[in-house]
Amino acid sequence: MKRGIVTLLILTLLLMGCASTGTAPGGGAQAHPHNVKDWMSQQSRAKKGALVGALVGAVAGAATAAATGRNLWEGAAVGAVSGAVVGFVIGKGQDKIYANRDDAIRTAGYNPSQGYLARVEEIRFEPAQPKPGQTANLYVRYLVVGPNPNEDIKVRMFRGLKYGDDYIVGAGPNEFVVPRGGGIVESTMPVTLPAKVPQGTYGLEALLEDPAGRFSEVVGSSSLYLVG
Repeated sequence: MKRGIVTLLILTLLLMGCASTGTAPGGGAQAHPHNVKDWMSQQSRAKKGALVGALVGAVAGAATAAATGRNLWEGAAVGAVSGAVVGFVIGKGQDKIYANRDDAIRTAGYNPSQGYLARVEEIRFEPAQPKPGQTANLYVRYLVVGPNPNEDIKVRMFRGLKYGDDYIVGAGPNEFVVPRGGGIVESTMPVTLPAKVPQGTYGLEALLEDPAGRFSEVVGSSSLYLVG
């Protein structure tokens, strides 16, 4: 009986596939995103600054499994994760200077001949293992420094949460101006977990970019194990 119901739902979803799954402008499938910025650019609501992916839960997972030849019930389990993450709530981020340019230079072993340097120093949740239904801070510490000590450097950041290879939550771009030629910045963003978050290992990602193109995109990542 259960298999019959799931099969019916899969068939229904497949008929609606063009409406519920992303496609490229030419009608082809979207390329797999390389990072959270790419993923957000593929979403229709990315301009809102915070985005929760995954819309159809276990049915979508089962449909994907059917289309790719994977085990139907394994696909449904993965889709259940997608359904649960809709409960994520993303708050407003806050950024502040953690250390000045001199400290950034010492930390990075920076030389002005390097031009502009940026890197993600740390990304984690506070507390380290948030519980379902709890609000925790997604913490990012990053470093940026340039050759001119009198220059203000604008930085854009995207944040993301992944389950396996799939992004489920994204936020950004958030902009912050690092004064006087650079420094080390602490950035926090409150994230409320769903009351029944699926148990497993999640990936955390932070991407930095310079609107002026003075340094290349920089990505930092770490992992988080959530107990359901």
